Amino acid sequence: MRTLSTLILVLLWSGAQASTEKLAATANSFLASLNSEQQATVSYPLKDDARATWSNLPVIMSPPAGIMLDTLTDTQRQHVHHLLQLSLSSQGYGKAHSIMWLDDILREIEQAEIDAGEDSPIARTMVKTRSSGQYAVAIFGSPDDKNWGWKITGHHLAVNVTVANGQVALTPGFWGSNPRVVSAGPYAGFAPLSGEYRLSLTLFNALTDAQQKEALIPGELPQDVVEGPGRRGSLTKFEGLSSAKLNADQMLALQHLVSEYVRNGNSLAAGEHLDSIAAAGWKNLWFSWRGPTDGSGPFYYRVHGPRLLIEYHLQNMNHDHAVIRDPENDYGEDWLGLHYKEEHPTLQEALQILRRAAGIE
Repeated sequence: MRTLSTLILVLLWSGAQASTEKLAATANSFLASLNSEQQATVSYPLKDDARATWSNLPVIMSPPAGIMLDTLTDTQRQHVHHLLQLSLSSQGYGKAHSIMWLDDILREIEQAEIDAGEDSPIARTMVKTRSSGQYAVAIFGSPDDKNWGWKITGHHLAVNVTVANGQVALTPGFWGSNPRVVSAGPYAGFAPLSGEYRLSLTLFNALTDAQQKEALIPGELPQDVVEGPGRRGSLTKFEGLSSAKLNADQMLALQHLVSEYVRNGNSLAAGEHLDSIAAAGWKNLWFSWRGPTDGSGPFYYRVHGPRLLIEYHLQNMNHDHAVIRDPENDYGEDWLGLHYKEEHPTLQEALQILRRAAGIE
């Protein structure tokens, strides 16, 4: 006779298996909808370092691996969005498609600026890349195998998904928004990453004066998130306030902030990552802050521990970047027994690529 705990484990395993099977079936449906040339463009070996060559830059500045959404048919794009819906939670999918949609809004904003006289070869070249279709999809390995992955990457969004033996991982992930809050028109008030902004201020303001002093790091803000694309392993030590010094209410505020990032993944991915964070210890996290603490100007914060790295950078009051990593299992490396080399052009190289595309060089 099965015990209740055994039945629960069986149900959890069955649910996980069904979830990964649906994900694989959807990936196969997408591949089957492509012609041979498209399949060659989208498909890579699981071991290929292209898995780790994502970027948050416009694709013209950092050409991505895979096939562009705006080259696909409506049916093919529906398969991609179904993949996103199955890989992410409803919260995560809402953010992802909203970030992509923001590029259509940004195109309207920048085109209006060009029409008003703020014209240049760079501006005309950049506005062409502002599109919800300028995101690339790639699949790594075969969805029929127990280990495979897929990603979608483009301006302000990088979703990296690993499936390994019924487990799902969703790191590293990049999420950004520009504009952070749409200021005018029918989408005024539209703000995909409002939680990442708001919950951090809630946590900081829940700290005592002494705790705030420990968390606050003097000096200038970094130019961007430190461990962005191609910069894995840049942070070699923890800084700021230890979570071991938080009371119960403050710890809950920290967990709400962490959940805002981790729960972008589907229930399997979020559960796996939250379990690993808990196993490493919720009291083994560090929280740090740079910049104004009242939301009056650009700021940067970090949550860092053995199994979690979150960075948020408010570039200016209407432009933000955020990254989440698992220091031990990005790209499912711990599960797969693989290691991927992250590569990304420097800002100077990306700008040179842009100038060439604009006909300046």
